[in-house]
Amino acid sequence: MNKLKAIQKKLYRFRQDETRFITVNNSEWYSLFRDEIRNSIAIEGVFSNRNELLSVLEMGRRTLNQKSAAILGYFEAASTLYEYAENQNDSNEFLLRQADLKQVHTLLMRYEHQIGTFSGKLGGFREENIAVTESRFTPLNFQFIPEILPVFIQWNNAQLKEPKPDILTFMAASHVLFETIHPFRDGNGRVGRILLSYLLIGNGLINIAIKGTQKPDRQKYYHALEKGDDKIEMMLRKIEQGEKPTIARFNKAVKESDLSKMKSIIQQCLNQSLDRIEKGIKTHDLDAMIPLREAAKFFNYSQDYLRQLIHLGKLPAKKKGKLWVVKVRDMYTYNQSLRNS
Repeated sequence: MNKLKAIQKKLYRFRQDETRFITVNNSEWYSLFRDEIRNSIAIEGVFSNRNELLSVLEMGRRTLNQKSAAILGYFEAASTLYEYAENQNDSNEFLLRQADLKQVHTLLMRYEHQIGTFSGKLGGFREENIAVTESRFTPLNFQFIPEILPVFIQWNNAQLKEPKPDILTFMAASHVLFETIHPFRDGNGRVGRILLSYLLIGNGLINIAIKGTQKPDRQKYYHALEKGDDKIEMMLRKIEQGEKPTIARFNKAVKESDLSKMKSIIQQCLNQSLDRIEKGIKTHDLDAMIPLREAAKFFNYSQDYLRQLIHLGKLPAKKKGKLWVVKVRDMYTYNQSLRNS
C-alpha cells in the first residue's frame, strides 16, 4: 500500500502542474496511452506495430479492416472514459454505473459493428452462453447477467466508499470478477482492461498498459486471471444453482481468491506508467537534446521511423559520435504537424 500511496502523491503533484493531465493533448500521457492500445488489442490477437498505430490515429489512414476498427474503437472508448474518470476524481464524485460499461462497449465495438466483424448489439449484454478461447473457466450463464451485474456495480462502489480500501486487491478482484462474468458477447477483455484503468484513474492513479504484444506476456496475464478466478467461478456456479448474489458473497469469494499474480501485474504496470510520466516531464526543457532511442521510447515511435524522418528532412537532428540526437522542441513540432494535417 505504501507504494500505491507514493504513486498517488506523485501523480497528485503532477496534476497540480497541468490544467488537464489525462488528455491526448498531454504528450507524456498520450505516449503511454498509445502503448496501452497496442498491447491491449494484441492480447485479443490483433497485432499492430507503432507505425501502423500512428497511421490510424494521427495520419488519418483509416481502412475498413479489423485492425483499424480495433484501434479506433479502443481509442475512442478509453479516451472518453479516462477523461470522465479524471473529472470525477477532481470533483470527488467518482463511482461506477452500469451505463458506463454499456457506453464503453458501444464505443469500443462501433467500428467493428460497421464493418460486420461484430454482429451483436452495441452496449447490450449477451443473450447466449459462450466459451472463451484458450481459457479453462466458464463464464456466467447469460440468464443471470441482469441479476448479477447490478451487484457487481454495487460491490465496486462499496469498495470505493471504504475510508482506507486495499486498492490493489480491489483492482485485481474487480478485474477478475468482470472477466469471469463476461457480460458481453464480444470485447470483454478490452472492456475489462479499460474498466480497470478507469477505476485506477478514479482513485487518483493512472491507466496502465498490460503487456500483450509478446506471447510470454500474454500467458502471464492469462495465468493471473486463471489463478484468481477459481473461488469467483465457484460463486457464480452457486448463483446459477439458486443462491442470491450479494455483496457479502462477492467479498467472501474475493477474500478466498488468490489474486497475488494479478496484483503483481497491476503494481508493475503502475510503476512503469509513473516512470514514463516522470521521464516525460523532464522533457519540458524544449531545447534539450536527447538521443534518438530516448525520443523513440518517450514519443512512442520506432527508431527506424525517426531515422527515416531525419533522412527525409522532416525531423532536424545532429550526430554525436555514432548517435543521432534530436531537440525535444522539434519532436513536439513534428507531433503537432501530424495532428494538424
